[in-house]
Amino acid sequence: MKNPKITVITPSYNQGSFIEETILSVLNQTYKNVEYIIIDGGSKDNTVDIIKKYSDKIDYWVSEKDSGQTNALNKGVKVATGEILCWINSDDVLVPWALQKVADFFNNHPDIAIVNGYTLRIDKYSKCMYNHFVPEPTTWFSKHGIYYINQPSMFFKRKLIDELGVFEESFHARMDQEFVMRVLAAGNKFGKINKVLGTIRIHEDTKTSQNGAMWSEDLQKLENKYKSHFKVKPDLVGSISYVIYKIVSLDYLKQFLFTKKWKGVSLKDFNAQYNYQ
Repeated sequence: MKNPKITVITPSYNQGSFIEETILSVLNQTYKNVEYIIIDGGSKDNTVDIIKKYSDKIDYWVSEKDSGQTNALNKGVKVATGEILCWINSDDVLVPWALQKVADFFNNHPDIAIVNGYTLRIDKYSKCMYNHFVPEPTTWFSKHGIYYINQPSMFFKRKLIDELGVFEESFHARMDQEFVMRVLAAGNKFGKINKVLGTIRIHEDTKTSQNGAMWSEDLQKLENKYKSHFKVKPDLVGSISYVIYKIVSLDYLKQFLFTKKWKGVSLKDFNAQYNYQ
């Protein structure tokens, strides 16, 4: 799989304030074998005007009413031709070296079909906030209800979609967790890249901020679907084991030092100064 084509999908709806930065973060990747797809849900703001500005560099885009983010993702998957897939939401950002790191990882680990990197939290002004240093999802942690999914930094081979199916559209907030649980239940192992690959923007208009009920409903669906395989909420064994893991791996210290160094720094300066080697 030398120099695999990587498809990046952006589901979009009314994020005109941020989507240009998202688009540029994909177009300006150091890795060049990239297919970029934007599925917009019929935005009423200036989103479509911004997409049109870069339409000659976007492989496929559409703006039409859909039934939500998960439906948009599946529309993108159906037209994607890459060997590796990911999605980056229209208010989030990939760092410039992300796709090169991912291609190198899959070239060096042909037995692994899905990988996580670190995801940096940024604010609405694109300034760094903090970065979670977390383990990759594992079957053991899942059996004890521990899930830390860095979705903007999650990349997977197309074969997982072919083997396990597309994203479950009954999930509107936890579709990434449902997919991860399905991947683990099928016996797949996660890889991990110990570098920042993507960012997630924390602001008042995010889905997480706006609709807690949606997250709770999806949690109940996960419990109903996977109760014979995994726990959905952390149990005591999982919680204690996770804390021990973080202490032994020095992740709490790494997070403290990272935040001390980078908090308040612009993403542009972070990209220029971060040691991604």
